[in-house]
Amino acid sequence: MRKLIPYTLLALFAITIVAMEAGKKQCPPEGSANPKKGKHAELKPREKNLNLHMNRETLPQASDFEKTVGIEDFYNSKDDSIFSEDKAATLTGYIFRASTNGMESCNCFTEDKNEYSTNVYLSPNPLTAETRLADCIVTVITPYSRSLHPDWTTDFFNYKMVGKKVKVSGWMIYNYLKGNLSVETNSNGTQPERRTIWGLCPVTGLEELK
Repeated sequence: MRKLIPYTLLALFAITIVAMEAGKKQCPPEGSANPKKGKHAELKPREKNLNLHMNRETLPQASDFEKTVGIEDFYNSKDDSIFSEDKAATLTGYIFRASTNGMESCNCFTEDKNEYSTNVYLSPNPLTAETRLADCIVTVITPYSRSLHPDWTTDFFNYKMVGKKVKVSGWMIYNYLKGNLSVETNSNGTQPERRTIWGLCPVTGLEELK
């Protein structure tokens, strides 16, 4: 009888862990509203659609790439809806810096930092002392991107990739939520953080160029 007790405890422990995991709220691809706004808060359809694109977990195939679209096209887009979010692109530029995003509707405002994305800022020109965030295109490393390449962390880009010329590939994204932070949308903004609301998300390919 004594020998049965440890096995019984182990079984109960295992059942408890499984129940806890099953009880965790999973974040749907369309995301969710900030719980601080109340349990009945809902995202608008447009934001749900944006999150569906941001949370994609598929690799673009050769036929998905707009081969004529480059970083200059993004840079001069005027934030018009001239590209398709159902297409992918490859941008060539220089990594300026990276920053970690926090709780957002696309990750259901989770506190789990493993679910946070990383903005990698890509300059079309070699870096100088005058290079600004406002000169850059935002390419986003999502949890899906890191499932493909676990080393693609914010620290990796900041400590090993700044200033390097790269090709970045991924799905095109039109992040209208950042319009007030985009030079092309809000040229009079006091603290622009990007050239355009067009970017890549998720990033699925990265190649360092010599």
